[in-house]
Amino acid sequence: MKQIHISQKLVPRETFDKVDELLTNNKQKLESYLDKLLWWNKRVNLVSRDVPRETIWEHIRHSLIISEFYFFRQNNLFIDAGTGGGMPGLPLAITHPQKHFVLNDLVTKKCLAMKQIAQQLKLKNIAIIDGSIENLKHDQKCILISKHAFKINNLIKMTNHLPWKKMVLYKGLDFEEELQDISESLNITCYDLSSGSEFYAGKAIITITRP
Repeated sequence: MKQIHISQKLVPRETFDKVDELLTNNKQKLESYLDKLLWWNKRVNLVSRDVPRETIWEHIRHSLIISEFYFFRQNNLFIDAGTGGGMPGLPLAITHPQKHFVLNDLVTKKCLAMKQIAQQLKLKNIAIIDGSIENLKHDQKCILISKHAFKINNLIKMTNHLPWKKMVLYKGLDFEEELQDISESLNITCYDLSSGSEFYAGKAIITITRP
């Protein structure tokens, strides 16, 4: 019988302080990524064009939050599904050169832009593959990550062929409506980010494992 177990946790303020240290220590390269992202965004729709630079910087900070979670430290291979403008995969790859990231997006133009940015930043720990995540071929155990790109039920169906150990999703606190029509048992933890700042009100990190 299918069972979906959901637990709730609050991310402490100290986690955001550590992320801010990471930002400070990598500021030059992250600012360079942001510069290139904005340049490409005038040519390819990577992020909303009316979003100010300061807000995109907050999204970079948001992308780095999972680097303070235990599962990030214990794993080395991450697949970023629906990466769009490279988040969260590119900021994580910049700040953690010892780990490997595969960025995937359906839109070829976005992937070409990400390849150019990764090359200009001289990142050696990243691969970028276009096409549907349903067609991505990968046989190594990994952590699957995604930032606001898919509904949970759809992503689980689309990635059944991938050997992910854990799915980590940047979502809102109201994610439970996305669990309809899931046919397998899951353990889900919702990490509430609201202690971070006003930007994080209603935001969460959702982790999913199979029992």
